[in-house]
Amino acid sequence: MYIVDADDFCESNTEMDVLLKIKEVVPEFKITLFTIVGLCSGRFFAEMSQLDWIDLVPHGLYHPHPRECENWAYIRCCRYLDLVDIVGITKGFKAPGWQISDGMYEALLERGYWVADQEYNNSRRPPALKAYLLDSPNKLHFHIGRWNDHNLDNQISLHVERLRTLRGEEFGFVKHALC
Repeated sequence: MYIVDADDFCESNTEMDVLLKIKEVVPEFKITLFTIVGLCSGRFFAEMSQLDWIDLVPHGLYHPHPRECENWAYIRCCRYLDLVDIVGITKGFKAPGWQISDGMYEALLERGYWVADQEYNNSRRPPALKAYLLDSPNKLHFHIGRWNDHNLDNQISLHVERLRTLRGEEFGFVKHALC
């Protein structure tokens, strides 16, 4: 099974034309979109929730830089998750730049969320917190657009041909590949 995800999705940065092109050629295609919550309207969340091949997961509040959540205190994390709960998207989280605070780990665990994380955080992450790691060649990680000009070579638009070769394969969401 292939698990495809992309960072930096928000109302002003969707690349829906690219995603729809992939979906047209690869009907089985599913993608988890790590979403910048503070840059999306309720209407946008409602529209996206109608697409059963897309799963929205929180990815920072405004993502002004790749270390947005690195030093967030526990109380700030709780307030952020209060907002996410209102929005009603999947109860997971990926920190911008993979840089996450211990306060966020604590808040995620307490509220029943999972985390997309890196192996270098294994010793810091609470053992009871379910995690998604990029530990298989079938787990494909991309970025939507050129958010803050980071990861320019990993934009999903540059990998459409590669994704087209997966026609006929099985796809799942990140939430289906937790450990």
